[in-house]
Amino acid sequence: MPTPSRATQPGSSAQDTTTTLTRSMRDRQARGKDPYGDSESEDEAPVRLGRAVRAEPFEDRERRGFALSVLDCPESLMMYAQSAGDSVPGQRLRFTAMLCGFEERRKR
Repeated sequence: MPTPSRATQPGSSAQDTTTTLTRSMRDRQARGKDPYGDSESEDEAPVRLGRAVRAEPFEDRERRGFALSVLDCPESLMMYAQSAGDSVPGQRLRFTAMLCGFEERRKR
């Protein structure tokens, strides 16, 4: 039978006190949680209505990804500047605003 691990408690020196880590404490530590915390953490807490994370619409996510890809490639940025008859800094500003979500959407 394997022996339990021994570790020091947080905030104490190695010479002060050592405690035995139980199987559940090792499991919590392996999952990146505080092994000395209580068993109910934020992840395990019951879900409350109205506290959902706001999801970003797919179109906004796609638009931001497109803007990032254009800003990442200088050739693409120059191509869009040439096709719009604008300067490269002007198009960089346009795509940066698109990336940040400040762009004005075109009315169709």
